[in-house]
Formats: sequence, C-alpha cells, structure tokens
Amino acid sequence: MIHKIPLTSDEYLELTEAQGGVCLECGCVKFGDCEPDAEEYECDDCGAMAVAGVEQALIMGRVDIIE
Repeated sequence: MIHKIPLTSDEYLELTEAQGGVCLECGCVKFGDCEPDAEEYECDDCGAMAVAGVEQALIMGRVDIIE
C-alpha cells in the first residue's frame, strides 16, 4: 500500500482539471472519469477498488504536494 502519493503542484492542478484520481494501493494516476470526491473506484493497473478523486485523496491526507 502506498502511504502518500507525491505530486507537484502542477501535476495536482492538471489532475483536478482532468477530473483525475489516484490509486491509494499502487499509486497509479488516472486521468478523467473520476469525480473530485470519488472513493473506491477500480484501478486500471492493479484492479483494486482504491482509486480516489485527487481532491478527496488530498483531504484524506494521501497526497503530498511537493515542489
């Protein structure tokens, strides 16, 4: 399990604009089809029901904004 997904501020903004999400299990980034408050969407890479909208993942403390 990935504890925190590191994203630059530019990556975070790009994901929010593209309705992106991140898998809280494998760290895969998903572009599109992910509502901001999504939780437990299926990951295209690992198959886990662990994709959260990038905004939700930030609120949950699972995204680390790096520079």
